[in-house]
Amino acid sequence: MKKLTLIFLLFISFYSKGQTLTSEDSYRNYFVSNKDSIDPIEGIWSVSTTQEFYRYDTLYDVRKYPKAAKVAVMKKEGKYESYNLTGESYDVQFLPTDVIGVYLYKNYFPEIQQYSKAKAIISKGSEMEYTYDFPDDFLRIKFGDTYEEGTRVVNILKWSKSFPENKQ
Repeated sequence: MKKLTLIFLLFISFYSKGQTLTSEDSYRNYFVSNKDSIDPIEGIWSVSTTQEFYRYDTLYDVRKYPKAAKVAVMKKEGKYESYNLTGESYDVQFLPTDVIGVYLYKNYFPEIQQYSKAKAIISKGSEMEYTYDFPDDFLRIKFGDTYEEGTRVVNILKWSKSFPENKQ
C-alpha cells in the first residue's frame, strides 16, 4: 500500500509540474505532493498593501488595502515566480542569494515593460516585508490626466505565509 501511495504522489508531482495551476486547491495539492522538495519561500502567501502618496517630499495621503491578495510562490528555472491563485503571474520575482533563506525581489510592471529599480532582502521565515516606489511612467499611466509632476507613490507590502507551514 505504501508503494502505491508513493507512486500516486510521484504521478501527481510530475503531472503538476507540467500543468497550469488555477485554484487555491490545485496549489495546495502541488505543495503537499512536493513537500519534501520545496524551499521555505514556496507556498501560498497573503499579501497586504499600504500606499503612501507624496507630492515631492510631502505626504498627502495613506491608503491601506485591508483585503489581502493570496499569492503562490513557486520555483521556476532557478528563481521563484509568483502567481495569483487563478494561475496568472503576480509580476513579482524572488531571486536566491548565497545566504540560505535570504532572497532578492523585483517587481515587473507590464504596462511599461520594466522591472522596479529597487530590490529588498527578505529573510524572516513566514513573513516578508518590503517597500518600493512605483516608477514614474507607471504612475503617469495609472493617474492619466490627473498626474502631477513630483507625485511619488510608495508601496509597502507585507507578506504572511499561510500554506504550508515552514518547519523551524
